[in-house]
Amino acid sequence: HKQILPSTPITAPTPIPITKEIQSQKFPKDRIVQYFSAPSPPTYEKLTAQFPLTVIARDGSEIIFNKPPERIVAYDAAAVETIFAIGQGHKIIGTHSWVSHPVEVENIEKVGDAFNMNIERILDLDADLVFLFHPTFKEELEKAGLKVLLLESVDDDLMKMADTFRTWGQITGAVNEAEILAKNFESRIAKIKFILDPYHSGPSVFQDVGDLWTPGNNTLMGNVFQLLKLKNVAHDVDNYGQLSPEVIIDRNPQIIISSNPDLLYQNPAFNKLLPIKNKSIFKSNDDYLGIPGPRFILGLEELANEFYPGIFK
Repeated sequence: HKQILPSTPITAPTPIPITKEIQSQKFPKDRIVQYFSAPSPPTYEKLTAQFPLTVIARDGSEIIFNKPPERIVAYDAAAVETIFAIGQGHKIIGTHSWVSHPVEVENIEKVGDAFNMNIERILDLDADLVFLFHPTFKEELEKAGLKVLLLESVDDDLMKMADTFRTWGQITGAVNEAEILAKNFESRIAKIKFILDPYHSGPSVFQDVGDLWTPGNNTLMGNVFQLLKLKNVAHDVDNYGQLSPEVIIDRNPQIIISSNPDLLYQNPAFNKLLPIKNKSIFKSNDDYLGIPGPRFILGLEELANEFYPGIFK
């Protein structure tokens, strides 16, 4: 299989000066889950946590924190990973059964799953903050007298992820650790943008997330495709949509991404598509790309290295 690369690069811009590596720092008592790799985040002035703190929730309401919460029910995989990544995992007392990373969550009580929540148990645990990824349980939790936080979704904007890291740093008081995490993420995105800047456009791509459902351009994965200069064959899909086999064949994607390639290989309708003929469907790591947290950048870099071999080092 011949790798399809972007069109001929234009003249490269003036190189960005390399910043000095950040000095080593002492972190809080519990193990910080490391997601960092080169390039190191740029240096910055030491920050100080500020309380009282006002956080704007998804619905526009103001959630006030007079001090950092100490007993958090984090009902969201990305939030759990972020809180651990900034050294505050010891404050999580509950989550849901679908959260599996980092390994420390094995010892955290599960108070439900993505569709059910044991509110009585959360009250018994004396939680001082419940974080949700969806408003389903919000009203019931608030009626029970619990402080509930639902942040703005990052599902349509890649760069909102760094903002969310910083928000968790402000809430927990770990502002410096969160700043390191956020700037590391931003610098790695900037590196990808800089390396791909000379290229006009890359191959066309179709991502199957199950039953031929696929992300449009106004999604997190749509943002990823735009960053990597891949042409999304589902460019006219709003949010997520299901494409028919006929549409996929007509748009003839040069790259196919799927967490279950065998289902596509076994579908005779797609036999003439190049990734099917060459057995070259890229098997995505949903554990990275399916969770908009600190490890998302690992999945993004994995795609960059796969589709632009030899360019990223």
